[in-house]
Amino acid sequence: MKAINMLVVEHDHILKMIAVTRQLLANKATLNIDHVEKIVDFIKNFADKYHHLKEEDVLFMEMEKHGMQRESGPIAVMLHEHNLGRGYIKQVEEGIAQWKSGNHKAVNHIADNLLNYCNLLTNHIDKENRILYPMAEKILPKIVLESMSVDFETTNKTTVDNEYTDKYLKMVEQLSSLYLNN
Repeated sequence: MKAINMLVVEHDHILKMIAVTRQLLANKATLNIDHVEKIVDFIKNFADKYHHLKEEDVLFMEMEKHGMQRESGPIAVMLHEHNLGRGYIKQVEEGIAQWKSGNHKAVNHIADNLLNYCNLLTNHIDKENRILYPMAEKILPKIVLESMSVDFETTNKTTVDNEYTDKYLKMVEQLSSLYLNN
């Protein structure tokens, strides 16, 4: 599978978890904190470590080598948004800790930050799929794109194993079956 296609498929899983998150948050009075923790686990490990690692350490670096600026333009925007997303998830974790300490009003803090994350990532993914990835396919030589595919496969094998990937893909499916009308 081509490198860019791999990233788009990963986006599909992330968007599905975002849909689950929105549905889970539809009724804060019955919020299942265990499911929120699973979503945070997915975001931190699949979306950030597994997916963003490939973008930041491979794709963006290659685009930079081929003339794109890291400090300004599309790459800078994507990096900034990755960091904003991490900040929202840190706030969600703080809200979970408060909730577990008995402050159930923290549910609003959890929900607000999760929704901010969902809105951010939905727009972020749209920009990457429609603008950044096609731009990468235009500016990067075919040999680099092919090499990136190998790099992504290597990243998959060295940073995670199949058990890890399966865990998160199963998590998306399990939560989808509970919250989405598939």
